Formats: sequence, C-alpha cells, structure tokens
Amino acid sequence: MNKIKFLSGMFAAAMLTACGESEVSVDYKLNAPVTLEMYTESYYATLDLKGEEKMGTITATYADLNYSSKGDTTFVKRNYVIDKSRGYLKNFMPTELAWRIKEVSLAAVDRNVTSLTGIDDGYDTLLAHVPMPSRWREQLLNPEFKPHLKRLEKHRWEMDHLLKGVVPVKGNVTELLKQQGRLNFALIKVDSVVTKGFTNRDHRKCLDYVVYLQETESFPYFIWEQHVGSKIVPDKFKAYTAGLKGEYRTEFEVMIEPETGLPCQEREVKVGTHTMIHPETKDTVTFTSHISYERLYNTKRDIPDAAEQ
Repeated sequence: MNKIKFLSGMFAAAMLTACGESEVSVDYKLNAPVTLEMYTESYYATLDLKGEEKMGTITATYADLNYSSKGDTTFVKRNYVIDKSRGYLKNFMPTELAWRIKEVSLAAVDRNVTSLTGIDDGYDTLLAHVPMPSRWREQLLNPEFKPHLKRLEKHRWEMDHLLKGVVPVKGNVTELLKQQGRLNFALIKVDSVVTKGFTNRDHRKCLDYVVYLQETESFPYFIWEQHVGSKIVPDKFKAYTAGLKGEYRTEFEVMIEPETGLPCQEREVKVGTHTMIHPETKDTVTFTSHISYERLYNTKRDIPDAAEQ
C-alpha cells in the first residue's frame, strides 16, 4: 500500500487559478475505472469550563475506493485497509466505525444515490469483533444507527456532487443551485455555496468549493460521553443524561476534478452547541464542540516488482 501523507496545512497552500478562466463545466463522466487511496482523519474536541479546547479522540483510517461507470451510473466500491485511530473513543465513534466496514458499495446517477450495500451486515460483523463496555455496545446497537450511517454516505456524495454544468470558477453559486433544484435537502439547511477557484492536489487540477450549512446531531450520546467521561469536565456532569442534543454550524469544503467528479479532498469543520439536562433537578447545561473531518484522495499507482525494474 502506498502511504498517503496527511498534511494538516494543505489548505493553506496557494490556489492555482487558471489565467483568464472565469467559468468551468462540471460533469460526472468517467471514461475508465480509477482506484483512489483514501486517508480520513477526524478530530473530536470540546471546551472545558474555562473555555479551553480539550482534544478527546483522533481517528485515522485508510481505504481503497474503486470508481467505475456504466451509462449514467457511477459505481464506487470501498475496501477497508487499516485503522490508526487513537484517543478516548478511538474504537467507538459510530460515524468513524463505518470506515472500518470491510466493503461498502455505492451506485449513483448525478447527485442521487440509487444503491448502497454492505453497511447492514458489515456493521454487525464489525461490532461483533470490537471489544467495548456494555453501555457503549448498547448505544451502537441502536437500530437507527445503520440508517443514520447510510444517510451520512449519501450526504457526503450529495455534497461532492452539488455542482453541475457551467459554474463560475470563483463566486457565490447559491442562487444558481437553488434555481437548478440542487439544494433541496430535508435534514440540513444550506446557507450558501461558494466556489474558490482551482487548486492542485495529487497532480490533479481540482475545483474547490465550500458549502456553509446548519445541521443537527442525530445521535449526540458519544460526544457527550467523551465530554463527561474523559475528565474534560467534573464528574458531576455524568448525571446529566437527559435531553441530549447537538446543533452544528458546518463548513463542508470539497475539491473535485470537474471533468469526472472524482474527489481530491474534503474537509468538514463543525462548531457544535450541545445540551444536557439533569433528569431530577432539570438543570440544563450547554457545551461547545469542535469537530473536523479531513479526507484525502490520491490516485493509486501500481509499484512495479523488483524483477520488472
């Protein structure tokens, strides 16, 4: 496996905008199968009572993604490679466990996912082999988790495929996308979409855009568990088990090849406001989370055997 080097400062690199190019045509036409190596890294932190950020969990996972197409349909098969996570909930963040499912297959036409397989059986198999406290296993066995993980897969695909047709290389494209009916989502509220120009990733010319959105946390237990269970706040807050919820303001940054729709890089930065209530006293407390996801996609290139060199 070629090791992908993750550089946290990559988004500070200079943007390489083509001289005089003001518009670009975005399409999702793949002429030949392509395999990408994906490296995904996530940071889960909350603020303590002094307002200082405390890191709790850092996840890191490698996977291979094979892209192919037939007609208007794009097919993606994801195969788990290895996990390098660390921290308080390194084996238990449900959205991160999904990357460790052995194989997940997706089919889509444009931004619409038409088929998604592998999560149902794969998630059950994964949980059966991961040792954990019973209280966490009970949470992860919630029957709503697998539908939630499927929604996240679809959400990432939709964010990566918001643009279609001719769009400005740099500019606010919110109204254009509204007119095209491409911002009609039930579970998130998109505030705006802004294209930022071209950037070079993996020797590929990629279009960079950011989706500014608001969303709610479907399963707020685990960020609460990290906040109260890893000494970020005093133990008394472990009793605040009722009314758990979270609301996020999110910046979802996407870099894609405009000709094929293949991803180059994705970055989500979330600032969350979380609520927890003491079930007896009804005392209500809020806390803040800082969560970021970064996914880097490199074209997988075969390394010739020594005998062939």
